[in-house]
Amino acid sequence: MASKRPFFVIVPGASQNPTHYGYLSHLLQLAGYPTFSALLPSVGGAGNVTAEDDMNYIQNSMLIPVLDHEEHDVIMITHSYSGVPGSAAVKGFGKAERIALGKKTGVIGQIFIASLLPKGGDGKDIVGAFGGNYPPHIRPDPEANLLRCDDRVGPLYQDVPADLADVVGVSAMAQGMSSFNSPCPRATWDSDEYKGRVAYIRTVNDAAIPLQVQQMMIDGTGAEWIVKDIESGHSPQISQPEKLTTLLVDLAKQFEAL
Repeated sequence: MASKRPFFVIVPGASQNPTHYGYLSHLLQLAGYPTFSALLPSVGGAGNVTAEDDMNYIQNSMLIPVLDHEEHDVIMITHSYSGVPGSAAVKGFGKAERIALGKKTGVIGQIFIASLLPKGGDGKDIVGAFGGNYPPHIRPDPEANLLRCDDRVGPLYQDVPADLADVVGVSAMAQGMSSFNSPCPRATWDSDEYKGRVAYIRTVNDAAIPLQVQQMMIDGTGAEWIVKDIESGHSPQISQPEKLTTLLVDLAKQFEAL
């Protein structure tokens, strides 16, 4: 029953908003799983919105309402950039840790879709953690404090049908530059709290974060991962939502059984 199922809390990637995950959310709900998503403060944010600000927002506005107010467990889905603030946000929210505090619910799994995996906590920002350069599709605009993508379809939506790709490309937004230039908070994917509860979905045909880069990041963590593949570009929630739903539900059942 849905009343007993964990929530999928979907944290949108950089420049993307909850509408980009709307059909995926619908399919997950049809499969019996409640969903929740929200716009990160750094998306479209020209102010000094840091990765830590996004982390705090995820904790206070996306996790606590579901865990404490609705009293449901959570499986967190992060995508691309949001793996950075998302993984940090769940520190101390694991089920065992929460039960020890007298709480009834907790985060029972993390699923990363083509996500960035800097360890964080060392003062480095996203750009520094990946060699000091922005990806070729990102154009920094320091005057506006924004990161722009002049051709959004090519790197983000190359396998999405043309008419739909044009629309989702237009509805993507510039990303606040401070989120990439501020220190990365410490990730939790290698913590005892989430041992056996972290999964990575590799987007095999990704033009934004190529498969070999995704695998290099996974290998560099030294953590134990459940690894799944989807034959898609960077945004499978739009190009292959049905296949992605199947993967997510299968992973949810694994986490629920632990």
